[in-house]
Amino acid sequence: MTRHVPKIILVLALGAGTAALAQDRMTLKEAAEFLLKNSEQVQIAQESVVGAELKISETKSLYWPQVNVAGSYMRMSLVSEMSMQFLGQTYNFRFGLPNNYNMQASVAEQVFNWGRTARMVEMNTAGWNLAQDGVLLAKHSLSYQVVPIYYGTLFFREAIKVLDDNLRTFEKKRDIMSQRYQAGLASSFDRDLIQVQISGLQAQKLDFENNIHKFQIMFNALSGRDEKAPFDPAASLAFEPENFDQAALLQEALANRVEFQQVQHQLNLGRASRDLAKTADKPTVAAVVNYQFRNGFMPDMEKIKGNWTATLSVAYPVFDGRRTAAQVAQAESNLRAVEMRKTDQERTVTIEIQSGLADLKTIEQKLEIEKVKIKQAEDALRIADERYQNGLLNATDLIDTQNALESARLNLLQLIYNHTLSKFNLFRSCGRKI
Repeated sequence: MTRHVPKIILVLALGAGTAALAQDRMTLKEAAEFLLKNSEQVQIAQESVVGAELKISETKSLYWPQVNVAGSYMRMSLVSEMSMQFLGQTYNFRFGLPNNYNMQASVAEQVFNWGRTARMVEMNTAGWNLAQDGVLLAKHSLSYQVVPIYYGTLFFREAIKVLDDNLRTFEKKRDIMSQRYQAGLASSFDRDLIQVQISGLQAQKLDFENNIHKFQIMFNALSGRDEKAPFDPAASLAFEPENFDQAALLQEALANRVEFQQVQHQLNLGRASRDLAKTADKPTVAAVVNYQFRNGFMPDMEKIKGNWTATLSVAYPVFDGRRTAAQVAQAESNLRAVEMRKTDQERTVTIEIQSGLADLKTIEQKLEIEKVKIKQAEDALRIADERYQNGLLNATDLIDTQNALESARLNLLQLIYNHTLSKFNLFRSCGRKI
């Protein structure tokens, strides 16, 4: 039993290590969600929503009466007095007090303001909706920033595999060339020429590895992670043909694009702004009730007494120099501009979808051509190897043939990468979430 303990520990350790590696690997959706969770841009946009919500609460406070309490004390150094003789007696009269106390509570309420408060609440509600649109736009934009980083990492990984295959092939040729050189069947130039190719491939591999490292830094910077945190995409770079319908994509864009929701909320804001402007020359009715405690009432002026006043006031702006008319005209002009922006947005999205479909079709055609080129390059390399073995081909031509195959394979990877990005650009144009 004791002899099996190390094995059990080893199995558990390997299992824990495998689980840790699995946790480091991310799907595209997981990478996008992680970025959005920790992004400062999204947090800033969410704070705008909080501010807009508080603005609504501030405006709704106008529906409630405004209550104020005030108090004052005034000391007078000079008080007017008057003496009067009557029936042999002297009477002193004071027209003020040296110590004056006043405490007052007032309640003010706009009884009627032609719907101004309702229009202001409507405007701020539209502003809150626009702030929410800003959050959605920020999330949508940020999530799609992950795509080139995610698939760029996969592209360079696959490209490194192509380079490694090419390196192994050249290393075998170098070994053969060294043997032939030692046997006097090849020159040192041919041997050195292959070594130059190997060094060039090694330098290119370092560039590709550095690009992967930079993608890791970019992702960690966007998501607020430590710059050395691992970034390991779990997907594979593969060509996945799609059959898209342009009309269906356009309908999807009209239903899902945040920009269209944003335009609708801007229209609501414009209408509320216009309706508010129309109330500027309309009457306002306000009621104010005051209750106060103070001294100074005759005949006992020292005694503090309570009293109240009630006021109902009506204000009607008779003439404002046509300011209201100008404000209404300006609001209607802004409203028309937003309506035209909606039409322009639809046209822009249509162009984006048409361009995206055209790009996909072109790339798919190029992919078929590149596959043929790879087949031809493989056949050419096989023939070149045979001819070189028989002394019918020099080392330079053999290297060129090998490089042609590598170039075709890298071009195929590049086209698959471009096809993937174009597909996700089309999804972004449709407002589709990752």
